Amino acid sequence: MNRQLGVPGRRSGARELDRLLPAYDLRSRFARRIAADPATVWRALTEVTAAELPVYRTLMRLRLGGRGRVEGPFIDGFPTPTLVTVDGEELVKGMVARFWRVRPRPAPVAPGDAAAFVAFDEPGWAKAALSLSVVPGTGGTLLSFETRVRSTDAHARRAFRAYWLLIQLGGAAYIRIEVLRAVARRAERATASGCP
Repeated sequence: MNRQLGVPGRRSGARELDRLLPAYDLRSRFARRIAADPATVWRALTEVTAAELPVYRTLMRLRLGGRGRVEGPFIDGFPTPTLVTVDGEELVKGMVARFWRVRPRPAPVAPGDAAAFVAFDEPGWAKAALSLSVVPGTGGTLLSFETRVRSTDAHARRAFRAYWLLIQLGGAAYIRIEVLRAVARRAERATASGCP
C-alpha cells in the first residue's frame, strides 16, 4: 500500500481530479495493487457496502449523531456529492465548505456541480475533492484513493490545516485504507471464483 500525506503540489495520475483541483494545499493518497482486472475492480468499488467497512460505519454514525442509518453501497452513502464519474476509471466527489466548524457549513455551490466547484473562489472557504481511480497495470489493477484540499485564503488555510490534523488522527486515513482493502477483497474473491 502506497501512502503520501500532506504534500503540496500539482501531480497525480487522476485525470478528472487534476482538472477539478489541479493545485492544492493538502493531499493524501493511498493506493493498492489488486489481483483483478480493471472492470472487476470498478464493479467491486461501486458495490462495496458500508457493512463491509466497520470503521467507516462507526465514524459516520457518530457524525450523524443517531439521525441516520449507514447502509447500502459506500459510494452512494458517502456524504460528499459526486462531481464527475468516468465509468470504469475514476469517480470524483467534492464540495466547498467551512469544514472546520462544529457543524460544517457548505458554500453556496450547487451540490455536484463540477463547473461551480472549479469556479468558486470566495475567501474563507476550502474546496475538498476525493478521487477513486482504477488504473490497469501488469498483473492487476492499481486502485487509488486521493484527497486534495485547496483553501481560498490564508485564514481558511490555517483553519483547515488544524481540522486536517484532527481528522487524520480521528480515522480519515484508516477509512481510506479500509475502503481499499474491502474493494480488493471483493474483487479478488470474484476473480478467484471466476465470476466476471
